[in-house]
Amino acid sequence: MKHLLISPRLTIVSVAASVSLIVLSSCSNQPASETESGEPSPTTPSAKPESYKRGFKADNPNHIISPFPPHNLIDISRNPKTGKPFQTGDFARDPSTGGIFQIP
Repeated sequence: MKHLLISPRLTIVSVAASVSLIVLSSCSNQPASETESGEPSPTTPSAKPESYKRGFKADNPNHIISPFPPHNLIDISRNPKTGKPFQTGDFARDPSTGGIFQIP
């Protein structure tokens, strides 16, 4: 039976790579306030409202087109925190990109 010899350099590199993957996998871009249904979550931005992008109106008044690529159609018919529809000027989060934008 032969014993495999693993060089110390290879061992150190593989351990460092494993640790890096564990650290990166523990990071998350998903905010705690995002709902499981994928609806945008209202937020209280810390910057000036003028610094946020504005969504685009869609044919359906209950939907908004996200200003962030890939420009998804987002349902704004019900705010998950209040249960009421989003209003003009409210802030929402695109669930696919995490970007915050203002409802037009």
